[in-house]
Parts: sequence; structure tokens; C-alpha cells
Amino acid sequence: MGTQEKPVAIVTGSNTGIGKETALSLAKDGMKVFIASRNVDKGREAASYIRESCPGADVDVLLLDLSTLESVRNCATQFKSRNLPLKLLVNNAAANSSEPWYTPEGVGRLCMVNYLGHYVLTRLLEDSLVAGAPSRVVNVSSIMSRYARLSKPEKFLKEFDCGKYSATKLANILFSFELQRRWQGKGIQACAVDPGAVSSDIWRNSVFNKPPLSWALKVAFAPASDGAVPVHHAATTPLKTEPGTTPLRLFARGGFTWWGVTSPNSIPLLGLLAATFDWPIRCLSKGAFFSKVVEVSAARQAYDEKVASNMWSLSASIAGLPD
Repeated sequence: MGTQEKPVAIVTGSNTGIGKETALSLAKDGMKVFIASRNVDKGREAASYIRESCPGADVDVLLLDLSTLESVRNCATQFKSRNLPLKLLVNNAAANSSEPWYTPEGVGRLCMVNYLGHYVLTRLLEDSLVAGAPSRVVNVSSIMSRYARLSKPEKFLKEFDCGKYSATKLANILFSFELQRRWQGKGIQACAVDPGAVSSDIWRNSVFNKPPLSWALKVAFAPASDGAVPVHHAATTPLKTEPGTTPLRLFARGGFTWWGVTSPNSIPLLGLLAATFDWPIRCLSKGAFFSKVVEVSAARQAYDEKVASNMWSLSASIAGLPD
């Protein structure tokens, strides 16, 4: 594989919101960034925004529609044709919709876009990540992961109601931890991150997109540039691994980390309550409070190796990949 002077990163869903701001921060770090977007025109607009904000930024666009396996495969093929070692993959794109919709494989849309599409993309880019080792995969999750259970992965993958947003965000963490178990020996580190309560396009199809809730959201939730901070930290902070250990990492910051979510026995309601005040406090204090990114414990089920391994195998079977 050919050499590349700049380390290479792919950020999914980076034509808008947290993804776009994460791509900008990585470009400022001197990385060559690929914006993976289902809308090429919007991807190009995001690339222009990054170049304007960071003169000299090396940005390119990949077509990626996570709702179809064909598009995911084509995106991986398109990237691999460039023969670039991949240093960083940020699986950021997500949807949040209550409308039932299924892929030809029978997978619910939220599950497909938020979890399975990223699983397949990551698996298909394994060789590129090995070539870029030490490399990293970052899966963007949410505090909502603490409100879900995935005792039956086959049900989650095949039934829309079980593929609700909170479940897909728990799946992101289960995938991160299983990826770490399987791939750390190849020089690939995996981790998950909770960006906090952020005002982004994820709310465009929800009740929060209409007044007066939309007004409250803009006041209480952080702008996308702020939400990108913990994602950038998870993508770039040095990750140490002691011989014989398998670190399972979830990064987060802000008010809710002060309310006990650093323990798997935490009370999710307290975390959600604190997250509502997270941005206002950080903003009013000019970063004096709730700004530090730390490692926290995930929901207890995120550490269930049997569930994680079963979901990996089922996902591979649906996508036609080896286990």
C-alpha cells in the first residue's frame, strides 16, 4: 500500500452537525479527512466550510448511504481504491425516526443506519485500518444507551420497535467493546463516546423540531461545535494498553458524569437531568465547569460478552461477512 504523508481519517455523517465539526477539528490537526455523506452536494458544502475555516485543509468526499448495504460496500471500495492507510474511522452518522422502515434484508432503518451500516463499513475497512496501525475506530453513542436492553440481538436486528434510538446507541458500545476484544491485537483500538446533549439535525424529525420545544432545545443543548469536543478527544487522546488487558473505553464529559454515571450501577434519570444543565453551566462558567472529558462506565449490559459476540455474528451473517 502506498505511503501518505498525512494521517487519514473518515468521519461518517460529517456533512452536518457534530460530524462536520469533528472533521474540521481533525483537519486542523493536520489529518486528511474524508467526509462520508449520503448527499454528495452537502458533503462538498461541508468540505468548503472546512477549507474556509482551516486554509490548506485536505478534505475529500465519499458517498455513503448507511441505509443500504450496497452503498456501504461501494463506499468501502471507493476508499480502498485510493490505497491509503486508514488511521481513524469515526462512526458518527445517526438517524432518529419513529417511522417503521426496513431494508431488503429485513433490518429496521434505525438499526441499519445507526449500527449495522457502521459495523459493515468498519469490517470492510479492516485491511486499511491494519495498514494505518496504530489506528482507531470511534463509535459515537449517547446517554440514551443507558435506557435500553438488548437481551435478544436477533430481535433488535429484525424488529423496528426493538431498533429504537436508545437500543442502537447501546449497540454502538457493544460493538466498540467487541471490536476491541477482536482487533486490538492487530494494532486497532476501538472506543465509544457520548457527546452529550447537542442541538443537531438528529432532532429534525422529532417533536423537538417545533416551537416551543425547539426553542428550549437551543437554550439547553450545546451547539455542534461543543459536541464535537469529546468526539475529537476520543479520536485523538493517547490510548494505553497494558499487556494482557483489554480496555473497554467509553468517553464522556459534562454534568451527568458528576451524577454517578461513572458506575455501571448509576441511576440514568439523574444523568439525563444533569445533562439538561450541562451546556448552560459550561457556557455560563466559560468552561470552568463540566468541560473535562473522562472515561466512564457504560450501561451494565454493554459488558455482556455473550450478547456482543452474538450480535457480531448475526450482523456478519446478514451482511455476508465471515464471523
